[in-house]
Amino acid sequence: MSAQNLSTEPPSHAQEPTDTTIFRIPIGKLGLIGSLLIGGASGFIVFFVTFFLAIIGVCIYDAATGTSMLNLNISYLYIAAPVGIVTMVVSLTYLLPLWARRKFAGGH
Repeated sequence: MSAQNLSTEPPSHAQEPTDTTIFRIPIGKLGLIGSLLIGGASGFIVFFVTFFLAIIGVCIYDAATGTSMLNLNISYLYIAAPVGIVTMVVSLTYLLPLWARRKFAGGH
C-alpha cells in the first residue's frame, strides 16, 4: 500500500449529499403535489388490495363455518378502510416532512 491510499480523508464521492430513496427510487425530489399524489395512491392501492383479500377471507370464513353471513360491509368498514387510511396517513407523515425539510432548507 502506498502513502496515497492511507489518506484520512473520506473519498470524494462520500461528501456528496445523498437523495432519499425507497427501493432506489428517488423520493427526496418530489414536490408538494407529487408527495400528496404518492401518499394518496399508496393508501388507495393498499385499500383495494386489502378489500379484495378481506372479501376472499369473508367468503372462506362463510364456507368454513357453514353460516350465511356473507356481508361485504364487514370487509369494507372494519378491515379495508382502516388499513387504507392508516397507510395513507403513514405515507403522508413521511413524505410531507421530507418535502418541507427540502423546501425550507433551500433545496431545489
